[in-house]
Amino acid sequence: NFLFGYYSCCCPRRLNLCLLWSSFCSWFLRSLERFFGWFGAGIAKRPLITIPLCLVFVSVCSVGFVWFQSETRTEKLFIPQDSKSINDLEIAEKYFRVKIREEIILLVALPGNQNILSPECLRQAFQAHNAVIELESYTNFCVTLSANKSKSPEECVMINPLEFLQFNESKLSGKDPTQIQHELSKAYNDTSSLMRNGRPFWFNFNRMFGDAIRKDGIVTEAKALQMIYLIQDPSDDETNEKVLAWEKNFVDKVASLVDKLPCFEVHYSSERSLDDAIAESSGSDVSLVAITFTIMISFACFILGKFLNPLTGHSLLANAGVFAVALGILAGLGLGMWFRVPFISLVGVLPFLVLGVGIDDMFIMVDELDRQPRDLSTVEKIKAVMKHSAPTVCMTTMTDLVAFAVSTSTSFPAIRYFCIYAGLTVTFSFLMIVTYFVAIMSFDVRRIKSGRRDCLPFCHAPPPKEGAPAWDEPLPQTSNRAMEYWGKFVTKPTTKIVVIFLSLSLLGAGIYGVTQVDEEFDRRILAKDDSYLKRFLTAQQNHFELSLPVSIVETGGVDYGMSSTQEQIRALTSIVTENKHYKNLSFSWMDAFAQYAKKSNKNITGEWFLPELKAFLRIPDFAYFNQDLRFSADNSKLEASRILGFMKDSASSTFRKDAMITLREKITERSKLNAFPINRNFIFIEQYAITSRETIRNLLIAGLTVVIITSPFLVDFTVTLLVLLNFAALICELFGLMVIWGVSLNTVSMVNLVMAIGFAVDYSAHVAHAYVTSDKATANERVIEALSTLGASVLMGGECTFLGMVILAFAASEIFRIFFKMFFGIVVLGLLHGLCIMPVYLSFMCWKPVVIKPSSTEDETEEMSGGVVRQKDSQVFGNGLQLASLANEEEIPAHRKTASQLSEDGTQAQQIDKNGKGSTQRDDDTVIDGGIENKGITSDEEELGFKSTDENHIGI
Repeated sequence: NFLFGYYSCCCPRRLNLCLLWSSFCSWFLRSLERFFGWFGAGIAKRPLITIPLCLVFVSVCSVGFVWFQSETRTEKLFIPQDSKSINDLEIAEKYFRVKIREEIILLVALPGNQNILSPECLRQAFQAHNAVIELESYTNFCVTLSANKSKSPEECVMINPLEFLQFNESKLSGKDPTQIQHELSKAYNDTSSLMRNGRPFWFNFNRMFGDAIRKDGIVTEAKALQMIYLIQDPSDDETNEKVLAWEKNFVDKVASLVDKLPCFEVHYSSERSLDDAIAESSGSDVSLVAITFTIMISFACFILGKFLNPLTGHSLLANAGVFAVALGILAGLGLGMWFRVPFISLVGVLPFLVLGVGIDDMFIMVDELDRQPRDLSTVEKIKAVMKHSAPTVCMTTMTDLVAFAVSTSTSFPAIRYFCIYAGLTVTFSFLMIVTYFVAIMSFDVRRIKSGRRDCLPFCHAPPPKEGAPAWDEPLPQTSNRAMEYWGKFVTKPTTKIVVIFLSLSLLGAGIYGVTQVDEEFDRRILAKDDSYLKRFLTAQQNHFELSLPVSIVETGGVDYGMSSTQEQIRALTSIVTENKHYKNLSFSWMDAFAQYAKKSNKNITGEWFLPELKAFLRIPDFAYFNQDLRFSADNSKLEASRILGFMKDSASSTFRKDAMITLREKITERSKLNAFPINRNFIFIEQYAITSRETIRNLLIAGLTVVIITSPFLVDFTVTLLVLLNFAALICELFGLMVIWGVSLNTVSMVNLVMAIGFAVDYSAHVAHAYVTSDKATANERVIEALSTLGASVLMGGECTFLGMVILAFAASEIFRIFFKMFFGIVVLGLLHGLCIMPVYLSFMCWKPVVIKPSSTEDETEEMSGGVVRQKDSQVFGNGLQLASLANEEEIPAHRKTASQLSEDGTQAQQIDKNGKGSTQRDDDTVIDGGIENKGITSDEEELGFKSTDENHIGI
């Protein structure tokens, strides 16, 4: 029975809801502490069984690496798989060839050759062109205007400036630049001659010639050439692999020409280049992981080493803690591969993330270990450590796990895969910490009891100097004392006022930053600094228009012979040209057909429509419209058509996103036709349209998760609300920092925001939990104790994470540098909130204690072999949570009080023997008799080979 009377500052006595909630939280926390205490004791008794079981478990999970499957295709990672663009593209592909892969060679004139329209430079361009068409299997994969497989390079579709010479290099013989300019201008002005893609030369001109100058109808100069080879985009994996292999040969071949064309600066890109760039960008900095592990291990060993104390240092234990986290990472990745979750390059940052979380947990547990009285047995110490530190570690782990779990519902496959691996690795690292690490910790405790050195456990520690306390006497650590002073400082009235003012100012700046953050996404950040793709994208942006041709496809099976249908198709042109994101230029077969009919006095409605349309398409000047019409198999009707609009020249992802969305909306709003706009790039632009929505969704769900997970641990709703508000403030401030760093909101930064959810909660939740479990009477005292108890561990964990992430600042990949910028903000802001802002607000808003009185039926005692303490009046638990038995007496473990407290209150219950001496009976049969400790050997110690070496220590 755990029903209690209840009173608090925020909830009157009569409200049963608050009564039930406080009762549940009390029962939950006690149950959790009992469970972890029992669990820790079991591990401490059987470490030689626990360690092999952990290793076997990790080995079994690691078998999943056999099914390692890497996914690097951009369209399979960063594009919502159920997006409208993908669906529209599939529909359009049934009628028109829109799914095409582009392989591009871009030749830019070197400073000494400002005009590339010279015979010598064009001959070098022919050299590059011939290298491509001579590649093996080119004709097998190239696109043709017909559905038939190409038998020769002449049938392959390409957009190539050399076509004005009919791909005949001999036509350059005996010609000077002026004659070449006239040949080029003649091709430009010829509307009846079509290029291999079925369009006139002028239509393709801006895609082929960069920085071109035309005077009086003559093309006089150009500074860049662009040759585009169109390759099939197969849907089956087998053919796709062959195409990827051909593209690899294409890239290698063109790369070999870089130093062989003296006229040009050679740039190139394949459809696979972006995927390769992402993989190369992430893989190139794998060595940083090893450096990071080294730094974090060194830091952990230095902090826990206590080099002035040869006995109670924990440097070897720190190594074991890092190894435990590594085992968790290995198990998490392996299990993910068991379930065939594709491995992506972004998962490469998980070691940085998980190691930071794991080391933070390790610091908390070791700090708790150092506070335990020296007279406790090994099992008792481990039991006490697990009982008082594991619940808070469990709370933050559950928050991280659920935050990652809910983020797997995102529309972005890359983030989904990342969150699956992150959730698994965080969970298994926690499990390894509370099993493998705790088992090693039990050996460390036995080492200390046997008086052996930390780094050299086969050597005994020298005795302390005369008059000095014993090496293993639990003394406040320097870091804990520093945090105690810090707690006293932040609880001063003046400090509180300053902190509140600064926190509100910081929040205001963050909210302003939220309104200023942009959603631009530059593909160049996905590539390494020295990547050929990055150079190509820069050159293309500098010399060529980036206008996208957009097809407005109509597939409704309408009657094209009706005048109303024809008017609606012509209205599509107005919808496109009136949109501010598009040029006042369109390519409409219906407009041209209507003008032709008007000039020729033709009737193009009803039964006359189809015959007149076919006659129209046979005219050379209009033959290029054949690419925009699809007839039925028997040519008896028109099944689909399209018109072309042209997006304005802009590389801005936001501009292109708005252009796509607004055109869709206007067509839906103003047209009755079953029409939609499509371009293959829309599937990539689609991600920009939902990034902000997905981010908001993930953060809202994460906020709800924070409330649900932390509420039972934090007991008081006000404390839970503060943790939630603290999380929201940190996220806002992180957005503000993104503006300062120049980081846009995109899929890369979105991954960081997902990770920030866990860190934002961890730093504050640890301190909040320590606050509500403090037994001090006033709010300021509870803040000081919370900071002195867990503040140092939180600070050390944050510093360790930061040191690990600093290495990423020197990465060759912009992706990793963005991770550094974001993590810098996450760690610094997280520590600021957890160790400064949160304590101040706790002391202000949660100052009044909550009183819980157990019913008369509750007779709950805490059995601890270190002795039993009876506290006469009451024990304060939680946020002023006061527990008092009906008999006004409760048993609490002696080890939770310091020696000075025990001597002051005289409350230790002793058994009085016949000689009048007090004794305390332990679980492990060790008897403290009259204050003199007789150390017997427990059964678990005998099994492990421990034996008494002297009267004060247990030896190995």
